[in-house]
Amino acid sequence: MADIDALRKKYFVQPDDTDPPSEPLPATFSGCRVTPLIDGVGYFSDLATQIAALGNGTPSENGGQFLYIAGWWLHLMGGEVNPAPGSQGASTGPSVGLGQPFSLDGPGAPNHLIDLLKAKAAAGVDVRVLGWISFSIMSDYFILSPAIQSGAVDIRNVNVGTLASIRELRKEPALAEKACLNIIAHSAGASHTKMVLVGNGSSVIGYTGGLDLVGDRHGSQPHPRLQWHDVQAKVEGPAVQAMYDLYRGMWNEVKAREPEPFRYDDAKVYSHTPTTPLVPARVLPATPVGKHHVQSLRTIPRFNYTTFNLLPENKKISFAPDGLFEVRSAWFNAILAAERYVYIEDQGFWSLDVMIWLRAALKARDDLKVILFTGIADPNDSHYPPYAKVSLWNGLLHDLNDQQRNRVRMFSRNVVVHTKSTIVDDHWVIIGSANAFQRSLYSDIEHSVGILDEDDVLARQYRVRLWSDHLGLQTPADQQKIADIDKALNVWNSAWGTPGSGVGVPSTITTVVLPTAETVLSARDKERRDRYVDVDSRQPWGGCLP
Repeated sequence: MADIDALRKKYFVQPDDTDPPSEPLPATFSGCRVTPLIDGVGYFSDLATQIAALGNGTPSENGGQFLYIAGWWLHLMGGEVNPAPGSQGASTGPSVGLGQPFSLDGPGAPNHLIDLLKAKAAAGVDVRVLGWISFSIMSDYFILSPAIQSGAVDIRNVNVGTLASIRELRKEPALAEKACLNIIAHSAGASHTKMVLVGNGSSVIGYTGGLDLVGDRHGSQPHPRLQWHDVQAKVEGPAVQAMYDLYRGMWNEVKAREPEPFRYDDAKVYSHTPTTPLVPARVLPATPVGKHHVQSLRTIPRFNYTTFNLLPENKKISFAPDGLFEVRSAWFNAILAAERYVYIEDQGFWSLDVMIWLRAALKARDDLKVILFTGIADPNDSHYPPYAKVSLWNGLLHDLNDQQRNRVRMFSRNVVVHTKSTIVDDHWVIIGSANAFQRSLYSDIEHSVGILDEDDVLARQYRVRLWSDHLGLQTPADQQKIADIDKALNVWNSAWGTPGSGVGVPSTITTVVLPTAETVLSARDKERRDRYVDVDSRQPWGGCLP
């Protein structure tokens, strides 16, 4: 058994590391069990099993059960959905044309989730759905400039799908006041959490990670080209309390505000109703269920506006008026504690801060290896490759010597790598919704979990499964070839570790050539990055440029 106290002191945020109020000590729990669910098929199958067990008893029994969903994008209806032509937020439909309603069982499968949610709610289960919408871009009362209209098309496409889903859910009387739009984000930010809570009356399971309830997320090994790859964490035990409290905080914050109208089709869809019920306070079971230690990590933005702004301002979030940057403090602490390797799997590496921490770690440890792993661009994101080049050079590479630089490798796979996860030293893991972006550290609403294991096996087992997915190792015998970290590191670079695994990098993975000189953003790109694409809410935000 590992010295869990030493691991916690080294890799977890400690009281001496904190800087309240924005970076307090994250809620920390022992006695948990965290299961990394790799790819949508694994997550959706597990979630389907939990939902199927709800609502099967008497109305009294069902009344003690709940199903709470918070998503960045809810594309439950399928197909292209369009508001009225000419209305604010008008869109030609989601950027990924998904022809069938979303089912946890797979693309085109029956048992559509939207019908399942209606049925569970009608049976007496407390079903609540909270889908993010940009109050600043989509508001029915606000006229957007042509520049913002064209630049925000991806967000509008996502939000229109969520609007359609919420409107359809409200057709079920039991959901009329319990399907709401999350309007509490920063003007240039999002509520990016992809969180589900399932309470069966005696226990509660929480899910957090990168997977939205959208039909193109049904990926699985061995992944044909262009398929989706992602990770969701299944959390059981005492740490679910913090996830519940975050959901309750977001929901009740929405409830405390005036309902806001959004135009969809020929009608207004309000964010919520004056009679939307509060999410009640609950003391969830704290019985130990495993040997995992968890820090529940949040990002809540600061609302720091300039005097005049092109987009409307939002109010401070009452439960975190100065913002919360717990993801930032946990990630920073673990990277700076790294001794053997840091592996970050992400859809982009725009964060200057994360790159600065990696540079400091490389300089502090003569043998530390850094592996950055990504994929083809998420089709729902604006693609700005200069942002990553700027962060990689200015934050990470610009003053490394040859020996230090040779300890950094970056790879890209021919699938959509949407994961937001880091592994450090085969000890510490983070899984959640927060990307290696400035906005994920400071401006979007995010949730992730940092994890250690009393037996110190979870991180290694997770690494083996995750890397096996990429390296095409499908049998347990093949996966065991990379269990030893020295042999596994040698796969990524023949100068690292110990040869002898017999595993090579497949042709589906290419080496990314790291920048060797500074990339200078154009004035337009810098403006878009700092004000709309990768915002840092700690800085004064706004201005009236078109």
